[in-house]
Amino acid sequence: MNTKIIIFIICQLISFSIFAQEFSIDGIYCGKNLFVLNPSVGEGFCVTEVRVNGIKTHDEVNSNSFEIDFSLMNIEKGMNVHVQIFHKTNCKPSIINPEILQKKPNLSIINAKVNRKGFLTWEVQSNFLEGLFVVEQFRWQKWVKVAEIKTEDTVNLRNYALEVSPNTAQNIFRIKFKDKHGNETISKEIKYTLPGKEIIIVNEKVKNRIVFTSVTMYEIIDETGNLIQNGNDKYIDTSALPKGKYFINYDNKTESFTKK
Repeated sequence: MNTKIIIFIICQLISFSIFAQEFSIDGIYCGKNLFVLNPSVGEGFCVTEVRVNGIKTHDEVNSNSFEIDFSLMNIEKGMNVHVQIFHKTNCKPSIINPEILQKKPNLSIINAKVNRKGFLTWEVQSNFLEGLFVVEQFRWQKWVKVAEIKTEDTVNLRNYALEVSPNTAQNIFRIKFKDKHGNETISKEIKYTLPGKEIIIVNEKVKNRIVFTSVTMYEIIDETGNLIQNGNDKYIDTSALPKGKYFINYDNKTESFTKK
């Protein structure tokens, strides 16, 4: 093989080896920038390139220390970031403040309870709050969505209240928060016991409507498992239902009925 070609290949391999090293850090951006210590190597510096979420930054890496400015990358608070720092093999840079990228959303749902007036209330502790709350209740052996609340739907972003329709006996609620970047937080289960008489269906035969002894959340499901109708009421209009067998979830129970 030609000597010049061999020398060229060796030089390319050496060059690739020098610039192939990298280390990375992941987390959630909370408004602060990373600072990097960048040791000198010969006449240059250790770091060769920085990428955030796969995009090359314009940070000035030709100095012994530099800042990774997320605002220049249009990174918003709460976004997940993946930072890659590429460097030469005979050195290693270091990040001074890696703790500024949180490993999980800094959000806590606290003091959640159902009061005597039937309102589920809770408080939120968070550095930033933009997203959606989903309130769920454990009914009929599954979690059922009760309501959704956007953070801008309340005057006070730290205190929330939602009127719920608990079933008789024990109730279990939970609150999920999902920010616009997909990060999710789930509260502890909130248990509440409602004293009172058990709710039942008044009419034995179903033709045009179903009547409960009191207002309750309900679901009507056909024999193939499809949800046909749901709501929260004392009366259900069943006049449009085709004849056949159905299952009905209501209060804290599941029963069946036949539409004739």
